[in-house]
Amino acid sequence: MDAALFPKKTRVDAWYKEPWLLLVAGGPLFVVCASLYTGYIALHGADKVVAEDYYRQGLMINKDIQRDARAKELQLSAVIVIDTLNNKLKMQISSKTSLPDTVQLSLANAAAGGNTVNEVIHRLSMKQVSMGNYEGDMKLLPNLSANSVKLFHLKLEGSDWRLTGDWFDPEQKSIRLSASK
Repeated sequence: MDAALFPKKTRVDAWYKEPWLLLVAGGPLFVVCASLYTGYIALHGADKVVAEDYYRQGLMINKDIQRDARAKELQLSAVIVIDTLNNKLKMQISSKTSLPDTVQLSLANAAAGGNTVNEVIHRLSMKQVSMGNYEGDMKLLPNLSANSVKLFHLKLEGSDWRLTGDWFDPEQKSIRLSASK
């Protein structure tokens, strides 16, 4: 009868050998480790959420919208091709108004370097050689074939208008920019 009332003491394992400990403390311990790792990633490799000149960029949005509307009003369109023989960038602009002697063409693409990806912007001044025909010197631009990414974002700007578009594989194809989009 003593055995029924007083069971024999079983061998008790150390607290860290208990299987329930893993269930009770394992989940919160995993969450703490994951949050510390996420914090490390955020501090050492995160992009900035807000640009340093965010206020100026916000003010420029209205100006850009007005310039796009002005290009649509002038019925502007442009065709851009690369002349590899003469190392020139050629462009033909059509408009219902007179065109300026020079226009600014910006080509932007992403360039990877190490652990970061940076946007590289190249500006090229295009000079009018005949009515509506412009040329720019490709020597001012980097070697396009060296870029692994063959996608460029174009911005063609006059004094009060602009045309924008994306140009994929510029060595093989021409691009047409139009304000009627």
